Amino acid sequence: MDSLRQDLRYAIRTLTRTPGFTLAAGLTLALVIGANAVLFSAIHAMLLRPLPFPSPDSLVRIWCEQDSVTHASVSPPELLGWREHSKGFSQLAGFGRTSLNWTGASEPERVRAVRITPNFFSVVGVRPAHGRDFREEDAPAGGDTSAVLVSHGFWQRALGGGADVVGQTLVLNGRSHSVVGVLPEDFSFPEFSEETDVWVPEWQDPQQQGNHYQSVLGRLAPGTPLEAARADLERVAELIGEPEPGQSRHTVRMKGWQDHLTANSRDTLWMLWAAVGFVLLIACANVANLMLVRTMSRQRDGAIRAALGASQGRRLQQSLVESVLLSLFGGVLGVLLMLWGLELVRTLLPASLLRVAPLELNGTVLGFSALLSVGTGLLFGMAPAMHALGMNVLPLLRQSGSAVGARAGHPLRSALVLVQLALALVLMVGTGLIVRSLQNVQAVDPGFDAEGVVAARLTLAPDTYAEDSRKRAFFDGIAERLMARPGVEAVGFINDAPLGGSGSGGDFFLEGGSASPSERYYTEYRVASPGYFSAMRIAVRQGRDFGPQDTEKSAPIIIVNEAFVRKFLGGGEALGRRVRLGWSEEQPFREIVGVVEDVRHETLTEPAKPESYVPFAQYPLRAMTMLVRTHGPSASALAALREEVKAVDAEQPIYDLLPFTERVEKILLRPRATTRLLAAFAVLAVLLAGVGVYGVLAYSVSQRTRELGIRMALGAQPQQVLGLVLGQGLRLTAAGVGVGLIAAFGCTRLMAATLYGVEPFAPDIFLGVAVALSVISLVACWLPALRASRVPPSVSLRAE
Repeated sequence: MDSLRQDLRYAIRTLTRTPGFTLAAGLTLALVIGANAVLFSAIHAMLLRPLPFPSPDSLVRIWCEQDSVTHASVSPPELLGWREHSKGFSQLAGFGRTSLNWTGASEPERVRAVRITPNFFSVVGVRPAHGRDFREEDAPAGGDTSAVLVSHGFWQRALGGGADVVGQTLVLNGRSHSVVGVLPEDFSFPEFSEETDVWVPEWQDPQQQGNHYQSVLGRLAPGTPLEAARADLERVAELIGEPEPGQSRHTVRMKGWQDHLTANSRDTLWMLWAAVGFVLLIACANVANLMLVRTMSRQRDGAIRAALGASQGRRLQQSLVESVLLSLFGGVLGVLLMLWGLELVRTLLPASLLRVAPLELNGTVLGFSALLSVGTGLLFGMAPAMHALGMNVLPLLRQSGSAVGARAGHPLRSALVLVQLALALVLMVGTGLIVRSLQNVQAVDPGFDAEGVVAARLTLAPDTYAEDSRKRAFFDGIAERLMARPGVEAVGFINDAPLGGSGSGGDFFLEGGSASPSERYYTEYRVASPGYFSAMRIAVRQGRDFGPQDTEKSAPIIIVNEAFVRKFLGGGEALGRRVRLGWSEEQPFREIVGVVEDVRHETLTEPAKPESYVPFAQYPLRAMTMLVRTHGPSASALAALREEVKAVDAEQPIYDLLPFTERVEKILLRPRATTRLLAAFAVLAVLLAGVGVYGVLAYSVSQRTRELGIRMALGAQPQQVLGLVLGQGLRLTAAGVGVGLIAAFGCTRLMAATLYGVEPFAPDIFLGVAVALSVISLVACWLPALRASRVPPSVSLRAE
């Protein structure tokens, strides 16, 4: 311990005597250690730390797999059959997101709600903080429930936060409901991006075969592995009944709940951590080179210590203590930078998960930062330490202090620069692929024009608007009033607007189609009004749009998209063909009167699916999205929407008001944030690599001053000296770029799942990055070479 204290004091004196070196190396390490700590905090919160529920490893998300839908929702009869016959799960619960109109307060409000089976919170392992949980009798047959649970936030915000909340009445969708409990303050359901306000028990109708609308969460029976539970549910699926006509039997898919929740973020997080790990290695090589120069300049001091009896272990300790102390200094600065970096990484992660797994500077992250700092110090300190141990003591003792130097072209320093160049190239190639992928996503034609469109969601109360005529009157009335406003170009409404995160679909029957039971006809269903295609500027390729002549009394019609025509009609004539949607046997055959262009409905990166549009007048729904195309500012259009809805029905809440461009921006938010972070890491890596090349050549020139002076005194021209030094740098660059290209070819193949519209091996990106890095290295080589060619021989020789 005494020797360690002595070495620590010596390291502090040494570092404080060279503040420029200490600050430069410390800031470099702070950037890379802080970036690694930020990414670790995200990975720890999302992937490594268990969900905050009892026995989270036993919670499993379950889907049924249909012919054309791999992750389909579950129908009530399937859930009931699974619950009755499954042995692999102790409990199974269903849930589904919805929203409800809450009236009785000063203003009507749309509250976010989830319909659940009464055993849902028992499966999750959560008990109400006030009141009680649901019971089976809270979900009577027929679905006429009167009980609700409310979140802690809703209790505080909307209900006053009083202790008498249990038994309080809420009017939801025109019906009175009694609050039976309040959920804990720290409970948040991670499936949905927004916090849930109200939870409603739902009865499972055993007659709703084919009505797939529920998500299912299960808890594994004790000691049951996931694969065994899946096989057990497959057995139950065989047991509970025959498939529907024209379909194969449903199979089962399942995944651990945490794996499901983090699926969309996992690849991005690991890719970013790999990138910042590359930057860390580049920084270590850079600082190791700087430390190696310091060691070479002090090697006679080390020889004297060795001659006085210092052991190899003691000399190794002294060298490593200095590097670890420097790294800890960088780590402290890195933790301060981390507080800023956490905000950047939050944009990459789902808001739903951040509520239950927040990114924070906790003990685990601080411990990781400390270990990383020590490990980094040992890593970059090993090269100068081993060099110090390997030096020949006697020749150094014979030299005078001014004569002690180092070889100009130390192979270890060159190898460290080669590693920096290779890692920088790999990172630049990966960043180039991600940038190209983002450009491809942004260039996708979504099939609609979001500029100038505002959107708002409306859901009518079932009791107040039970009759179809009232639904038509409400939405048509608002559309007419909005069209009368100045600056409004078009108004339309649809049940599922593009990029809204929701959709619905099912089977249909094509008149004259194949009778083969193995060929299934499946389409996405949309209900739209006249004016919808105009409001979104979705082109009508054939036939006509919906119009005022399409009423509930006119002939049933339908409009399909181009993907529908390609898949089911072989790209042939669509107009006049007839289809019957599989909503019920009572559905009539509908004549195709139009074909519209394809719309990217779910995401920009997934191709359009076959879609069918039914006129709202012939199939009115309670929940619709209003879309208004206007020439004026979005704020004015949104205010107009509010005013007109209030004028038609003052008790009707309006929600999710936003310009439609924000939906598109939301889709691109995470890819853009990922690209910016990768680009920042790549720029830092290139700067570090360029500094490394410059440092090696600058030091080489300083050590070869006498040699270069003699060459010039014997008649060498400045251009020859310039070429001599440049040649050394270019050989180093060529080796680094060559190794980097080989490594990049292997590494980028791991990125295939995160790319869109670009192959992992894109020759133009590989070539462009190689040329760019070579040019940067050439500039770094040019500066010390130019300086060497301009030093007069007399000055060079006099320096000796």
